Amino acid sequence: MVKNSTRRWRAQVAAALFTTFSSGFLLLHALPLHALPLTINTEEYPPFNYAGEQGQIIGSATEQLRKALRQTDTDAYFRLLPWARAYTEARLRDHYCVYSTARTREREALFQWVGPLAVNEWAAFSLAERGLNITELSELRAWRVGSYREDAIGDYVAALGITVLRAPTERENIARLKAGLIDVIVTGKATGEFMAAEQNIGLAHLFTFARSPLYLACHPSVSEALLVRLQSQLDALHTDVQDDAQNVQDVKNTQKDKP
Repeated sequence: MVKNSTRRWRAQVAAALFTTFSSGFLLLHALPLHALPLTINTEEYPPFNYAGEQGQIIGSATEQLRKALRQTDTDAYFRLLPWARAYTEARLRDHYCVYSTARTREREALFQWVGPLAVNEWAAFSLAERGLNITELSELRAWRVGSYREDAIGDYVAALGITVLRAPTERENIARLKAGLIDVIVTGKATGEFMAAEQNIGLAHLFTFARSPLYLACHPSVSEALLVRLQSQLDALHTDVQDDAQNVQDVKNTQKDKP
């Protein structure tokens, strides 16, 4: 009798779990694509995106993106990962995006694009104490050059026939430079300067060789209608910033004209 009661209880629990799972599954698939929450990956790449003191993801590009998401009432889950993983997940997984992403020819067809969120200057740095006199990319062939995995800047330099040693992350790249394992790093100018100041490392800016807008790159499964709305909000934010800058300049000009 006890055994029969136990069997009935187990059967009832199993049926309840199956019903709950099935209902949730059907509800999820009944949602329109634009209502599905996005998973948005990023990396430590200050000042555009990085972890704050409380562990929250902050930065100038993050701020722009969060504003656009709020304006479009879009649910999103942010994750901070090593760049190679963050980028690969967004390329392969439904409803995933990644930022701040350089929009290169090789990447163009892999994603849907929203932006720009910021503009990145591509630059070469060495330790200031080394006193290296390097002024152009062709001269890097004689030196040990560092970048990190799946980075567009490193890819660009490597495509020129320059050997590039890859670290897992940009922070480790900076550490390798400090330890003397590499001679030069190629990275974003603002990022190199930010991380060097953070770690109290004296860097010498050798030269800048490109400027690249940074975008939110989304898997093809992400709703095109949602991305159009996000783009519209970003465009509006850019217009507001330009208007504010113009207003400040107008005030300055007015002050100059005063006797």
